[in-house]
Amino acid sequence: MIEALVGVFLLAILSTGIYSSYAFGLKMSTQNRMRTEATAIAEKKIEAIKAMDYADIGVYGSIPPGPLPATENEVSNGTTYTIRTGIRYIDDPLDDRAPQDPAPTDYKQVEVKVDWPTNIEGEKIILNTLIAPPRVETNLGNGVLIINTVDSEGSPVTDCQVHIKNDEVNPPIDFTEDTDSDGSLTLPGIPAASSNSYEITLSKDGYETVQTYPSYPDSLFNPIDTHIAIAEGAITSKVFVVDKVSHQNLHFADIHGVNLPNLTFSLGGGRVIGTTVEAAPKPVYSYNENSLATNANGLWESPAVAKGPYAYSFSDPTYELITSSLFSPWSIAPDTATTIEMVLGDKTGNILVVSVKETGGETPIVGANVRITNSAGSLFQESVSDINGVAYFPLTENPPKTFLPEENYNIDVTKDGYLPGHEISAISSLTRKEVILSKQ
Repeated sequence: MIEALVGVFLLAILSTGIYSSYAFGLKMSTQNRMRTEATAIAEKKIEAIKAMDYADIGVYGSIPPGPLPATENEVSNGTTYTIRTGIRYIDDPLDDRAPQDPAPTDYKQVEVKVDWPTNIEGEKIILNTLIAPPRVETNLGNGVLIINTVDSEGSPVTDCQVHIKNDEVNPPIDFTEDTDSDGSLTLPGIPAASSNSYEITLSKDGYETVQTYPSYPDSLFNPIDTHIAIAEGAITSKVFVVDKVSHQNLHFADIHGVNLPNLTFSLGGGRVIGTTVEAAPKPVYSYNENSLATNANGLWESPAVAKGPYAYSFSDPTYELITSSLFSPWSIAPDTATTIEMVLGDKTGNILVVSVKETGGETPIVGANVRITNSAGSLFQESVSDINGVAYFPLTENPPKTFLPEENYNIDVTKDGYLPGHEISAISSLTRKEVILSKQ
């Protein structure tokens, strides 16, 4: 009995190995068959394109335009194959390149990709061929568009998706290509358009989205980057600055550090996309939200936003802003994460807010000592003015201190290099006092 069991066990192991080898072999055989069929489909597509008139070789909605679909399916032996066709003009360096070459549409490059359902990553067939024109090259009523993408440091942004759309040419243009290792995309043979009708949108994971806009009055402002016109036989070049996105969090709390949930506010800023059309133009920014709200922890976490200055507005029946950890408006750099602390005061509470400024009342003084005493000269509390030149009272203490509404309090402010400042004030609800210091 034992010998029989051992024999059965060994036979099972042997059978499992044979079956696994057979299954693997069958799987590879199936993949090889599909790869062969995909190659045949790609070769057939290439030959069909070669048989077309040169002027007609193009993808619908792309450059050069033509009747070929960008994506199509073909079923063979029960398997659905996806065929992706891409065609573009090539500017051959042998006769110079644009702008030295006045007719940079030297020939066309055809790329056919065929893939199929598989669990093997990257399984696809790619075939390329070049097709030369039957006569001397010409511009054929077309121009050249060169897009360059850089970040704020001047470094090229590679593999940036450039979406180009124009509904006013026939056939309409609507396609996407990526920038090269130099952050550049050159498109010879783009159909000429005298009006600013080429819409450009640039996008890349982790980067801000940048786009062109129609001119005023189609846009309600004067855009910096308008839609593009293409002149026949000419080269149109455009540089776009595309930076990595950032994140900013706004945390709202009262003067004692208690979180304030469900507060609504507005926030605007980011990339400058144009100017207003009024007599004294003002910047128009890419980000403008009017109904933002804090969560249960008094925190608002931003989506990915572009670099640039940001400012907020806040209107609430109960609270008003006292100060913040960054001077408003603040500036966000690319590829950063920032949390701004907002300190709010209850409008009905006995709170004193002291703003310390230089003569003229515009420049806040940071680090000034602010000392509060009662009418008898006894110290109530003292603090130091923050980045906004603000000090507020009462500070959190145990036991807590409170202002007496019938009392007049002395506000004495000192700072090295300045003459002392002094004010007297009663504290009834939220009270603001401005102290001006003159330089010695």
